[in-house]
Amino acid sequence: MNLRGNGRFRSRRFVIVAVIAIGIVAAIIAAAAGGGRSKKTAEIKEGVAFLKAQESKDPKTVEQILTEQKKAKMQAERAEMQKKLEDGTIDVWSLFGDSVIMGDSRAVGFYTFEFLPQSRVLADAGNTIANIKDHEDELVQLNPANLFLCYGLNDISIGLWSTKEDYVKDYASILDELHKKLPNTSIFVNSTIPAQQPAIDSTPAWGNIPEWSDAVHQMVKEKGFGWVDVDGLVSEHQDLYDPDSIHVQRDFYPLWATQMMLSVYDDQQAQGDGSEDVVSSSDDDAAVSSESIVSASSENVASSSGKSSSTSS
Repeated sequence: MNLRGNGRFRSRRFVIVAVIAIGIVAAIIAAAAGGGRSKKTAEIKEGVAFLKAQESKDPKTVEQILTEQKKAKMQAERAEMQKKLEDGTIDVWSLFGDSVIMGDSRAVGFYTFEFLPQSRVLADAGNTIANIKDHEDELVQLNPANLFLCYGLNDISIGLWSTKEDYVKDYASILDELHKKLPNTSIFVNSTIPAQQPAIDSTPAWGNIPEWSDAVHQMVKEKGFGWVDVDGLVSEHQDLYDPDSIHVQRDFYPLWATQMMLSVYDDQQAQGDGSEDVVSSSDDDAAVSSESIVSASSENVASSSGKSSSTSS
């Protein structure tokens, strides 16, 4: 065990030192080619100085510094991506060209409000996760890059799952089956939008939505599928509930769609995809970044590896 550990340490140190050496050489070459561009030369000198300063440090310290820098860079890029989606620089709906949304009446809004074509929204009022199997042939034919599941409202009220544990077990089996049939599709599960009063008074089971949604989240996380956290949006936009206290208004859907695409972005980053391709400063590159998110294609293999309701929602 110790020998293996020491070997990994020596190997890691060699790799870090090699990377630093390569970086120094590359910086010197770039400086030579840069000529009179003083600003660029100054940046290169600063970079070379930083790399040289790391040579004497413990590899673990260097690794921590590089990890923190990468994390800060990714956070800044994500914030820029979110800003572009929210201000319309990037049209969020254009990113759904190779995606499919499945769910209940809440998901139906994506096409009834004419944001997306119905062919890309496989949803009906009253649907639960048991209805997913009804669309398996369509899904296989579409073979989307991303699949977003939006269930839970009817699932919890219909009574076919007496406990959240039973529900999570069935949901996990369905996700595994989907992953087998769609191995190149990234699968994302949306948190279940909570119901409000007075809807909970009429259907008390809806008061348990947060608890059941948390249980699903834990399962999704353990199995490595994607998760879309909608709870923050709901808390921030309480005014966008319909009068029935369970559905959401038209203006909520662009916010929801943005959250879905940010989850795709996060998933790509976690898999090590180049963030520079996703966020860029120019308008032309914004279009390229849109394609980058949409096409989580077969190279971006899914890391993210169905009972009718008496309450038609």
